[in-house]
Amino acid sequence: MKSTLRKNITLSRTEEIKMELINHRRYLHQNPELGFDLPKTVAYVENALKSMGLEPQKVGKAGLVVTIGNGKGRTLLLRGDMDALPIKENTDLPFKSSNENMHACGHDIHTTFMLGAAKLLKEREHYINGTVKIMFQPAEEIGAGAKDMVANGLLEYPNVDAALALHVDPGLDVGKFGYKPGIAASSLDGFFVKVQGKGGHSSEPQKAIDPLMIINAIYTQLNSLVGKEVDPREMAVLVIGKMGGGTAANIIPDTAHLDATLRTFNPDVRNYLFKRVQEIIDATVKLMRGTYSLESVSTPSLFNNKELCDQMAPFVKEVIGDNNLEVNNEPLAGTEDFSYISNLVPTMFMWAGAKGLGNKNYPLHNPNVVLDEGVIPLGVAAVVHTAINWLNNDSNN
Repeated sequence: MKSTLRKNITLSRTEEIKMELINHRRYLHQNPELGFDLPKTVAYVENALKSMGLEPQKVGKAGLVVTIGNGKGRTLLLRGDMDALPIKENTDLPFKSSNENMHACGHDIHTTFMLGAAKLLKEREHYINGTVKIMFQPAEEIGAGAKDMVANGLLEYPNVDAALALHVDPGLDVGKFGYKPGIAASSLDGFFVKVQGKGGHSSEPQKAIDPLMIINAIYTQLNSLVGKEVDPREMAVLVIGKMGGGTAANIIPDTAHLDATLRTFNPDVRNYLFKRVQEIIDATVKLMRGTYSLESVSTPSLFNNKELCDQMAPFVKEVIGDNNLEVNNEPLAGTEDFSYISNLVPTMFMWAGAKGLGNKNYPLHNPNVVLDEGVIPLGVAAVVHTAINWLNNDSNN
C-alpha cells in the first residue's frame, strides 16, 4: 500500500472552499445551455480550470478534459456533465435560470463536483501515484456527448483504466450515496419514422394514400409488442410520445410522423425488440402502400463493474460513513450516456443524495426540483479521496 490521503484533510478542504464551489454552481444554474451548444458554460469551466494552473484540452464538439498526476501507473477517468434541459424553471431560487432552459437534472452540480475535484487534485498532485483524467461532457441529455468524446480520443493519451461518476438524486437525503452493481440503468433506443403517403381531397380518398392511417396502424401494433412478445418478468417499456400530421379536416395529408422510445435492461430483450420495431414499421407501411424513412438513436445500458465497486466502496465510506453507502437492488429505469464509457472500461457510477427541505419530493426533470447544495462538498471529497486512494492502492494493480 502506497501513501494514502486521509479523509479529514479532503473534507476540511472542501468545507474551506464551499462558497467558491457554490458560486460555481449558481453561475452554471443561472446560465443553462443545451446539447453541444454550450459556449458560456465551456468558457466558464475553461477559465476556472486555467485559474487552477491546469491546461484544459478540447475533445469533440464541446467537451473539455484535464489530466492531473505524475503520468505513470494507471489512469482514472472522472465525469461531470454540463448540459441542461429545455424546461422553464418554476422555482423561487434567487439564482434561478435566466433563460428558458433549466438545470433540472443537476448537471450544474456535477460540473461543480469536477471543478472542485480538479482544484483539490491539483493541490494534492504529489499524492497521486498515477493520473486522473477529468472530463467535462456536453450533450448527456440527448445521449450523444459521451459517445462524441469517446470517438474523439477521450479514453486515449493516456489510456483510461477505470472510470468513476457521481449523479445527484433528490430522492436521497444529503449524506446518503447509492450504487447498483451490474446493470445500473436501462438502454434507450429512439425511433423516428416519417411515412410518405399520397395527399388528396377528403372527398376522393380512393385517389390518395392516407399516411395518418398508416401511422395509426403502426401505433397500434407497437403498443401491443411488449405485452405480447416479451416475458413479463423482464423490464421493457415502449412509449410513443409524438405522432401526427395534416393541416385541415378536408385534406388527406402527404406525410405523417411517429416518434417512439424503447427502454430495456436485458441486452437480449433489447436486441429482439429493436429488430421487431423495425419489422413492424416496414411491414405495416408496405401493406398499406406507403413508403417511409426511419432514423434511430441508441444508448446502451449503464454497467457497474462489481470488482471495481468493491475496490472503491471502502474509500467512499471513509468519507460519508459506513452506513451511508447503499447497494441498490434495482437498476435505474432511466438512461445515462456514461454507458458508452462503462461498456469500454470498468466503471463505478453512484448516486449522491441531494434531497433538501425545499424540494417537496419533486423528481429530476421537473421544473420545480430544488437540489440541496450540501451535497457539493461531500461529493467533491468522496470523489477526490476515492480517486487518490484507488490509484495508490497496490492491491488493485
